[in-house]
Amino acid sequence: MPTFFTKEAYLEGFQSTFEEAEKRASEDLKVYLNTQIQRLETLVSQICQENFWELLPEILGIDAKMSLVADLIDFDHCSDVEILRIVESDYLIYFKELCGYKRSMDPKHSMIFNVV
Repeated sequence: MPTFFTKEAYLEGFQSTFEEAEKRASEDLKVYLNTQIQRLETLVSQICQENFWELLPEILGIDAKMSLVADLIDFDHCSDVEILRIVESDYLIYFKELCGYKRSMDPKHSMIFNVV
């Protein structure tokens, strides 16, 4: 996995997800992803020393949401509505599960688990 240092490089990692969303009959995923990107751009433009700790959890939440969509979009049997339902119910624990924690476990103290 390449390291990224710009918004463009970050979003490039989701290019196949954006392309798959374009192919789907429903516009729901495309609208959802665009909304997440717009919110991310807003948060990044507002971030400063005074609000970093307030905004970082929301930025991590957007990353988790986009990653979950990327994970689920290739399942043809899942509708856009079903994908969005799963994303919205699971994004808060996405990084926890990605790191091998079960839902019932308390993760180690880290900002990566502080998601809103």
